[in-house]
Amino acid sequence: MPRPLRIAFLKPEFGVAGGLEAVVAQLEAIARADGHEVARLGVDMRPPRAAVAGLDIPRPVWDAAPEYFPYLAGRAEFDRLDVRRFDLVVSTQSPSFSVRHPRHLSVFYHHHRVYYDLEDVYVRAGFAPDETVHREAGKLVRELDQPCLERVGWFLAGSATVAGRLRQFNGLTASSVFHAGLIVGPGAGAAAGERRAGAGPGAGAVLSVGRHEFPKRTELVVAAAHLLPEVEVALVGTGGREAWAKALDHRLATTDADPAQLGDVETWCNTGQGAAAVPADHRSNVEFAGRVSDTELAQRFADAPCVVAPAFDEDYGLTAIEAMAQGKPVIVCTDGGGLTELVDHERTGLVVDPTPAAIAAAIERLTSDHDLAAELGANGLQRAAELSWDAAADEWRAGMNQVLA
Repeated sequence: MPRPLRIAFLKPEFGVAGGLEAVVAQLEAIARADGHEVARLGVDMRPPRAAVAGLDIPRPVWDAAPEYFPYLAGRAEFDRLDVRRFDLVVSTQSPSFSVRHPRHLSVFYHHHRVYYDLEDVYVRAGFAPDETVHREAGKLVRELDQPCLERVGWFLAGSATVAGRLRQFNGLTASSVFHAGLIVGPGAGAAAGERRAGAGPGAGAVLSVGRHEFPKRTELVVAAAHLLPEVEVALVGTGGREAWAKALDHRLATTDADPAQLGDVETWCNTGQGAAAVPADHRSNVEFAGRVSDTELAQRFADAPCVVAPAFDEDYGLTAIEAMAQGKPVIVCTDGGGLTELVDHERTGLVVDPTPAAIAAAIERLTSDHDLAAELGANGLQRAAELSWDAAADEWRAGMNQVLA
């Protein structure tokens, strides 16, 4: 155990509170419990003016590149941080790794993905008004990032998938995989523990938990649900693509469109803009539950026969761990990245092609074969137990020692 240290956690602030924010808070709590002095240094990634390092950018130019200029502005703020009084800095989301310090540990889940592993699919979806400009901007971002990433002493990569991206894009191998534990809300730990004792396939709605954002692909769950009209499906979460997902649900419920014939572009690989309005009284077998309390979420997990986590090339996949901790089999996709590291096919869940038909077939299999669902759920409980915060704390301390050695 190193002597008590002054540790700065560097955190870009995007105005959301998701899984990564919870992971950072847990690590700060672990560091404090170990006797270290902890400070949070945040940078608002929503700058009040269109400027980078004091240079004003014409608003139309800024607005035409909403991924590029805010990223550069955030980088400039992290570059300016004075962290000399700290013994160790811990960067989290990009671009916090641009800070300069001789003892730098990065809890790394992803690059600025639209210029790295998501660049091709981002362009294909139509988010880049000018593909050439977007790809040139990506080259500049990667050139700027490379020396900063090379200065990091050690990376705690959120998954083997993330460690692979560091090798692929940056040629960096000074990393180990960090397995974050289960994230539960205040007071939810006891309730979750009680439910584990009686875990098994539930008789409620099939559950999907995640933000309606690109490329979480909640649209695939909506389309799959319409191939199983007798099965209730609940989607928990909100996001910028929720209107698009609801419009898809309405279209499939009120027209003769075949969900099995819908391709990526018709479901998730698009901007999600221009969604048709949905009548307020529309109902189908798909429930858009929105944001729910931790207590309600725990109950929905307990009631679910299975959980679908359809995200594309996920960095980690806390939803899968939550589901397994409740004894629920998980359905993920073959291109799910870190999700496929957590879910073993036909052991803790099912790994299927990223199509409505394949997801629907997996749901039908688990909702009709209760013995299989119970077996996969029991195996998932064992797997979730391995992903404890005690184990994560040991991985965290090992990463610190790599930097401090």
